Amino acid sequence: MSTADLFLTFRFWLVLMILGVAGLPFVYRVFHKLPDKGYAFAKMTSLVMTTFVFWLLASYGLMSNSVGGILFAIVVFVGVSIWLYQQTDKGLWHFIRENAAYVITAEAVFTLLFFAWAFVRAQNPQITGTEKPMEFAFLNAVTYSPTYPPLDPWLSGFAISYYYMGYIMMSVVGRLAAVQTSITFNLTVAWLVAGSGIGAYGLVYNLTTLLTIDRRIITQAIKRNAIILGLVASVAIPLAGNNQMLLETLHGNGIGSENFWAWIDVRDIDGPPNETPRFANGDGSVNGSWWWWRSSRVIEEYSLAGNGALEPIAEFPGFSFVLGDIHPHVLAMPYIFMIVAYALTWFLDERVWATAEKEGVVPWAETFVKNLGIDRLLIAAILLGGLAFTNTWDLPIHLFVVLSAFALNRWQKTGRFDNDTLIATILLAILLVVLIFVIYYPFFSGLSSQAGAPYILPMLVQPTRVAHFLVIFGTPILMISIFLIVLLMRSPQEGLLSPALTVGIGLPVFLLTFSLFLTFLIASTEFGQGYFAGPVNELGIAVPARTAPTDFGWGAAFLFQLLPIYFARRFTFIGVTLILGAILAIVVWLWTSQLTQSSSQLTQNLSQSSNNIDQLGTNIPKALPFVLLLIFTATLLIIGPEYVYLKDNFGQRINTIFKFYYQAWILFGVAALVAIGYLVRNANIVGWSAAGIYALLFVFAVRFPIVGAQSRAVEYRGPITAEVRRDPTLDGLVFMQNQNMSDYEAVMWLKDNSSPGTVVLETTGNPYSYYARVSANSGLPTVLGWANHERQWRGDSTDQVGIRDSQVHEIYDTRDWDRASQLLNNLDVTFIYVGSLERQDHDPVGLEKFANNLEVAYQNEGVTIFKWQ
Repeated sequence: MSTADLFLTFRFWLVLMILGVAGLPFVYRVFHKLPDKGYAFAKMTSLVMTTFVFWLLASYGLMSNSVGGILFAIVVFVGVSIWLYQQTDKGLWHFIRENAAYVITAEAVFTLLFFAWAFVRAQNPQITGTEKPMEFAFLNAVTYSPTYPPLDPWLSGFAISYYYMGYIMMSVVGRLAAVQTSITFNLTVAWLVAGSGIGAYGLVYNLTTLLTIDRRIITQAIKRNAIILGLVASVAIPLAGNNQMLLETLHGNGIGSENFWAWIDVRDIDGPPNETPRFANGDGSVNGSWWWWRSSRVIEEYSLAGNGALEPIAEFPGFSFVLGDIHPHVLAMPYIFMIVAYALTWFLDERVWATAEKEGVVPWAETFVKNLGIDRLLIAAILLGGLAFTNTWDLPIHLFVVLSAFALNRWQKTGRFDNDTLIATILLAILLVVLIFVIYYPFFSGLSSQAGAPYILPMLVQPTRVAHFLVIFGTPILMISIFLIVLLMRSPQEGLLSPALTVGIGLPVFLLTFSLFLTFLIASTEFGQGYFAGPVNELGIAVPARTAPTDFGWGAAFLFQLLPIYFARRFTFIGVTLILGAILAIVVWLWTSQLTQSSSQLTQNLSQSSNNIDQLGTNIPKALPFVLLLIFTATLLIIGPEYVYLKDNFGQRINTIFKFYYQAWILFGVAALVAIGYLVRNANIVGWSAAGIYALLFVFAVRFPIVGAQSRAVEYRGPITAEVRRDPTLDGLVFMQNQNMSDYEAVMWLKDNSSPGTVVLETTGNPYSYYARVSANSGLPTVLGWANHERQWRGDSTDQVGIRDSQVHEIYDTRDWDRASQLLNNLDVTFIYVGSLERQDHDPVGLEKFANNLEVAYQNEGVTIFKWQ
């Protein structure tokens, strides 16, 4: 990295540090129940709150989209932060002095990860390939749009119809640091690594220190062990790979028989083992191939007939950071750790709630809302709603975690999960959903979706094999399994068997039944005839002719003939369901036994302490039910897609696996390390054995980001052994300068000479390619960018995508100047871009009309930009 790049990196880091300090009073108030008072989540929380204030005021026209607007939002947030802090015991600085080791370590984790990954990104900074052009287009759009909601750079005249708060957050930091967007893009990846690292560190620290019999007694030894586990978490969860790296090493060193690797059945390593790992060259140096890509495509998914191998995306954070994309699921990473920590504060609430039976439902509801506090409800809605705005898929998952934490808290206090607890949880859910919608109305009102009826589809392919499941989740699942077994053996035998069996066995049976019933319903519709055409043909199912668009007889005939094959595949590959079902059953057993016992002790202590909750201890670790909740939630996320998935344009469970497994990775990863801390402290030999196994697997897993980053560096800079290598840089537009300097200079001219409302016409073509390069790299709206992405974002909400595709080509190709003029006027085009792609794709005679009728606004040796209006 050059000195200039290093200085820009420092400025970006400094802005994040200042934001974190500015928000500490707010964080101290909101996360006061946590051992670290929320310190590890201060940067993320402050960034969310500042961005929220800025976006909200800008969306209602009360503030401009400018650095001045951002600074005003910071002033507002800091003012609210200080006001809220006045309502606490004001012990923030005392806490920092008393916990200096934790604070220093947290900042060291953040700083080291940030600068380390900034260095990694400088080795291959190119904003090209995969989803990067789309992400860069959004980052530019939220930065340069005159108003909010930001203009869609790939569909002029429309606002962005996607979850884009993450891009605003990064634009906020980049503008405060005075860093151009092409560098902000790469420093964003460094922030996401560092923000996730400190988030994992803080969450594991908090849960580990709380996993004691009496949380009032947290010794220095407990804190020290919690810091160590937090340090491991800061690398293991956001950066380490899955067990694919172990397989790569074994296969590349000739270990294992040909039959074994055929049984493993993972792309490119399903044949005889090699003498050299695929990530290494013959001379031992790292190669620049995309060998690391298959770590996210571990699952080989076959149809019920055993044909074709689909590869659902089982992406994990370390893969995302090696890839270098800043898609919403990655932008939400630090957010997830913060929101899970926030859910923990709901679980730790020490207030005793009234019951509906005693007060009557209406007075009880009023008391309930009053006890919650309007400020607490608003903060919860802002934080959860911001998660929806950053990556909408994550809201239902973590709203479930927050609501379940609240329910577990009441269950622990009352000793039973009764109607009163259920009503309170439902009421809280309604309040939060309504508030989220109202507060974030400018976002939700403009959001379209590719989702459509029937919304949920049955999974009619072979279930996930245990081998593939363990390659992805084997390490945390092993630690969690040992943890659950130890807890089960030591728990009082007061757990209710019925709820445990109902969930452990009943849930898979319910999902199976629901999937088959869904199959019948969908097959009976006109949509189902086309959707199930593949299985009908592959399996040779003889179905009668349909008598009407909705034909229940056809649906029943299809299901009846499908059942034998379906059940045969289900029972052949039942291993994953058995593992997950057992985990669910044990978690529910532990909840019923531990929470019931905790209530008995609580009742006894209450009678002895005049209802002073602060004086109470319990017989179980305070955070245990919450740790079990993380395990429970992650297990649900994995078992669900074994039976059903969400309908989208992909036509398979690719996106459901992608979104759900990502969250399961985080939740399982946190729970596994907390489990190790508990086992080492309470199970001696078993605990140290588990820690040793984890350490061994971690050594292989942590090689993934190291070797992966080296491979990515070779792609851009060239082999280490080369006489001349490209210099590292953080400028993501270096690819454009290297490949097409004419386009680069033209795009920079457009950025410098455009005004609000400018629309650029460029040719449109295949996604994941060089098309839409003007709009992506400038943020200026074009008539149509990547059409398939617009269809994914908007679904059937507009027909403009298909119409504009033909209009763009007609404008370039037609020789009729009047027709071209009409279209240019209708589309409000400002500049017409003619570069190498336009000359490659369109009629040369058609292109001549621009030179014959328009003035040239800009020209270089490869690009001509014509001024239309």
